[in-house]
Amino acid sequence: MMQKILTKYGLAIHVALVCFYPFAGFGHSRWLLFLPFLWLALAVAELMVLLPSVHRDETLADARRRMARDLCWDPLLYIGVALAGMLMVQWLNGGCPLVYLPDADVWQISAPPVAWAPFCVETAAGFSQFCILVACVAAGLAVRNALSRAPKRMLLQGMAVAGGCVALVSVARMWPEGCPADAASQARGTFFGFWMLLSWGLLADALARFQRGGRALYGFGILANLVGLIFYSPPLSVCLYGILGLTLFLYALVCLDAQVPKKTQVLLFLVTVLALAALVVSLGFLMPDNPVAVKMKEAWPVAEYWEKTVATRRIRMDAALGLWKEHLWFGCGTGGFFHGVGLLLTDKEWALLQTDQAYAYHEYIQILCEYGVVGLALFLAAALALIAPLCYRARIAWQAGGETEKEGRFFLLRISPIVVSGVLATGAVFAEGWIANPFRSPAVLLSWSVTLAALAAFLPRRGRETSRHEGHP
Repeated sequence: MMQKILTKYGLAIHVALVCFYPFAGFGHSRWLLFLPFLWLALAVAELMVLLPSVHRDETLADARRRMARDLCWDPLLYIGVALAGMLMVQWLNGGCPLVYLPDADVWQISAPPVAWAPFCVETAAGFSQFCILVACVAAGLAVRNALSRAPKRMLLQGMAVAGGCVALVSVARMWPEGCPADAASQARGTFFGFWMLLSWGLLADALARFQRGGRALYGFGILANLVGLIFYSPPLSVCLYGILGLTLFLYALVCLDAQVPKKTQVLLFLVTVLALAALVVSLGFLMPDNPVAVKMKEAWPVAEYWEKTVATRRIRMDAALGLWKEHLWFGCGTGGFFHGVGLLLTDKEWALLQTDQAYAYHEYIQILCEYGVVGLALFLAAALALIAPLCYRARIAWQAGGETEKEGRFFLLRISPIVVSGVLATGAVFAEGWIANPFRSPAVLLSWSVTLAALAAFLPRRGRETSRHEGHP
């Protein structure tokens, strides 16, 4: 019995701990803060090898052999090793502070110990990114190769509810101080918005399967994460995730048609409308001077707000591209943009960078700046390795025509709502990367990777595969 519980839930719980560790904030040292990522990643790897999920008619030894075979054929393993190796070299070859050249009256980044190898300006920043990447790769590999469908569903549901709890605690602590405007805090809003979107699919799936826990998914996964999104995210992101959330709400109602009693659909509709109305009335009328209303009023002159946002983004992006041109292949290392952006700006341009000097407000240009062509290619390859199985199984589902009882329905209504909401949620974060830096947050990066690694399990491996294969990935 104990072995069955550990093989089903032990690894999933450890993956969730990895994803939520960034909210712990233990310690004050930048080195000690990220060191537990390595220990948690090691624990995930150990459980992946020793206690993978056991499928029906399979022994634990068979499960280990299957997991090892799948792991060896997983391209994410080799791409992750290459990325981790590059970041390790950056860390070990780091420590390149800015130096002043009096003859030329300029500041510049000093030469690294090994001139031709990847480097970083600040050693602690390189070490932190190395730890985060190792944890991300370990979690992604574990979810893809060592968890079956049921633990993956439990993992996503648990993380959605836990995200809502974190949102409520964070908002309660920060409410007296007002909505934070820095990019690091706004990434928290991205995290809560991500899980709010994914929770709609998880809720629809739970209701369709008559699973207990639907109220917790609705109350914490959707409403609590929505509160965190509104409090932390800038107005543009609130609009993006709000529109997608409304779309998924309507999709869930249509998806549940003929699968649940009509009163369940009506109750879901009424409770959602009442909850949104209560939120609008509370923030707009009962508490007119609340932090969220103040934040929205500051962005109300839309033209002025947008002009200022575009101006600072353009300056940051141009500076990032300028730094990249000096270090084409491997970039200027983790944190290099923060230390090097001031070298390329005039005093007038620097006035627009009074906050968030470490952010280029364009995730992919900043990756190019700090990790070069090689690093950007490896990151894109890792993303493609995560997406490829999902696309392959979606093609199978399209050709198969869905499950027998769902013949003739629209494609998005034939597949699991978890897949639909997961694709929208991961796509929203990817789209936000063009105007912000969501992946600078370890929690967002880990959640994004783990979700993509899990989604393929909710699509059929073969044509005409039905729910009787629940134990299989």
